[in-house]
Amino acid sequence: MSPEERQIRMAYAKIVFAIQVQTVEQAVHQKHRKLDTPALNNALENNDLRVTLSNFTVGNISDIVQRDIRDLVTMPNGEEILSIANSSATFKEHGKVTDETGLSIPTWTPGFGGGQPTVSATLAEVLAVNQPTDVFQRYAMFNVAVSFQGKSRKYHALVLFGKDANGADKVLVTDTVLGASPQEMMTQPVYPVILLDTSQGEVPAVLSWFESRQMPANSCTRSSQSAQDVCCDLSALKCGISSDELKRSAAYVQASSQNPEN
Repeated sequence: MSPEERQIRMAYAKIVFAIQVQTVEQAVHQKHRKLDTPALNNALENNDLRVTLSNFTVGNISDIVQRDIRDLVTMPNGEEILSIANSSATFKEHGKVTDETGLSIPTWTPGFGGGQPTVSATLAEVLAVNQPTDVFQRYAMFNVAVSFQGKSRKYHALVLFGKDANGADKVLVTDTVLGASPQEMMTQPVYPVILLDTSQGEVPAVLSWFESRQMPANSCTRSSQSAQDVCCDLSALKCGISSDELKRSAAYVQASSQNPEN
């Protein structure tokens, strides 16, 4: 698996996990201590976003820069798209404020456009409209299949990799169905701090869900040197946290103290 494919798979895996976390947090907010595993599983099944990535082509951008953009990505054609907004949550408890960023539950919304554009444009021409053409050096094209709440889409997406004028990494994701979420997940952590560090996560059904999603510590990543992030199986696009992090979490420690047999 190339470095570019790994980075892309991590971003899409984090989208799936962020929506699961949002679903769990909503279920806890609605029922709290009365939340049981069947009810939680039902909520997760209802909001089960499934994503499959396949047929990766990775190479130097010079190989595709003169190709028609319509050959590289699926253009808006009027079909429904999956709208996923950013979300933020604040939980106050015992004088402590816990902040968390993530994604909202997706919704299918009407797409733009009524068909393929009639005027062709190369990738170089598209890039020249908004930014210097020498920013990107590498690319990855791939197929995406998404399904959510009985509806699905299959399409092509494109990611460009390069450096900005200051030498910092720069990534440009073009996904006309999931929109800006893959771009944001390239750098944004989705660590479920509210569920792990407050009483919201002490609910047995929540801890059981975390235990079922444990991942090897060597699959963990960091969006920055300081930010915590999740651990992911990039082939399955499945994320969780490591068993060590779960056992260190405030919610797990508190729940274990209340139920020593666990």
